[in-house]
Amino acid sequence: MITDAGQGRSGAPEETLHGLLEASARRDGSKAAFVMRAGTTSYSELVGRAAAFAATLRALGVERGDGVAIALDGDVDYLIAYYGALMAGGVAVPLCSDTRQEPLIQALRHSGARVVVLDGASVRFLDGQGDALSELRAVISRAATTAPSAPWAHLTFRAAADNPEQWRDPDVTADDLAAIIYTSGTTGQPKGVMLSHRNLVANVRSIVAYLALSSDDVTGMVLPFYYAYGNSVLHTHIAAGATIAYLGPMTFLADVVQGLERHRCTGFSGVPATFSRLVSFRSFARYDLSRLRYLTQAGAAMSPALIEALGACLPAARLFVMYGQTEAAARLAYLPPERLPDKPGSAGKAIPGVTLKICDGAGRELPRGQVGEVVALGDNIMVGYRRDPEATARVLRPEGLRTGDIGRMDEEGYLFLSGRNSELIKSGGHRISPFEIEAAVARAAGVAEVAVSGVPDELLGETIAAFIVAGADTPVTRRAVLDACFAVLPKFKMPAHLFVVPSLPRAPSGKLLRRELPAWYAAGHGARL
Repeated sequence: MITDAGQGRSGAPEETLHGLLEASARRDGSKAAFVMRAGTTSYSELVGRAAAFAATLRALGVERGDGVAIALDGDVDYLIAYYGALMAGGVAVPLCSDTRQEPLIQALRHSGARVVVLDGASVRFLDGQGDALSELRAVISRAATTAPSAPWAHLTFRAAADNPEQWRDPDVTADDLAAIIYTSGTTGQPKGVMLSHRNLVANVRSIVAYLALSSDDVTGMVLPFYYAYGNSVLHTHIAAGATIAYLGPMTFLADVVQGLERHRCTGFSGVPATFSRLVSFRSFARYDLSRLRYLTQAGAAMSPALIEALGACLPAARLFVMYGQTEAAARLAYLPPERLPDKPGSAGKAIPGVTLKICDGAGRELPRGQVGEVVALGDNIMVGYRRDPEATARVLRPEGLRTGDIGRMDEEGYLFLSGRNSELIKSGGHRISPFEIEAAVARAAGVAEVAVSGVPDELLGETIAAFIVAGADTPVTRRAVLDACFAVLPKFKMPAHLFVVPSLPRAPSGKLLRRELPAWYAAGHGARL
């Protein structure tokens, strides 16, 4: 039963993310919301279990505006925890499930999370961290593991989601914070993008409109949920009353293609690396994928050759090339499929409700055709960066969100990107700070200096190359560097190329000239480890 505080309304209004979920459940509660090998969860079941999880969070002391960190992936439990956090009036903080101790503790401290939801294997990372995590109040894990040695409440996910009580905070509004999504920054420090319900709902409605999503749709899911793109796919399809079919990672390509057929998927989303893997599958003729009507692609630019190959494999599916940022919740532009032939290389036009313009350094809008920085306006633009007013002030300007992307607009308002004014590495759809990788490499014995850069890669867009200056006393080895990185980095941030060089490129002032590193890689500069 719902507590008295939640009885005043039949559900949160549709100006909130969880309100969109509840609206879909009211339309057809028996409809499948999430499908995976372990079973199917209906909309009514999802709402009920999320509300039960919310009641548990409230009992643990979570109040409006408190953070609930979620380091799960690929399971309906993620949805239960995410929407449960919102129903409790809390703020969802999705974290990478392939975590290590240092980044997990750093994210928990920075977000100020009151509760963390973990896989059982990750609970050990909290041992002895009581002093560092003074704001944490409880740990919820998916396995019956031993409670960490710290002053926190500890319970299993099953107990949290099977609470006989339910809760829906009746006072959550569009202006309340809904999520903090972490994205790498150019300083290597965590940048927590704060998104309100208004930001996320505005983006959801725009995407549902241009993709023409409906309750008849079934999307095949391979993207991680903590990733802004995966987060967007999740919320748009829930809002439409569609079904999300989890297909597993692209590592098992045959399983993914079989899943697309078995679940009669109408949609599929990925980054260029996803589609490069997909077109490498040689047995499309064995499967009936005729129901696939839309494909969405974001995360990095996709080559014309890959677009052509994808069209040949799935001729009935319409490809939507998209562009955005986590700071925009996360979509800014899309290229209608019918414009692919005459707008090759374009990132598309502004999505409904968003205004895009090209500005100079002073914030003045430039004429069509001139190159400058992409600036965005709309209800989807973030509230700011968590605990970083200076970084917030740098990007949220009177003219709009300074995206850091460089490009031009043609006469029809279609955007063409030409680069970035930041140094982030874009690999397989991830945005990775070189400073974070450098800090990891520098831990290895024998490393005196290191500089990291993205270098071209046909599959991922960019891979990570590290250029190392060895110390005088201890030789540097590949194993030492990789071990140091693996201790603190997830797999997608591991450097793919290691070179030992006598010195790093620097300006007379001593500033590192990182822009020269890709040319060094192309020229084979240094000795490969």
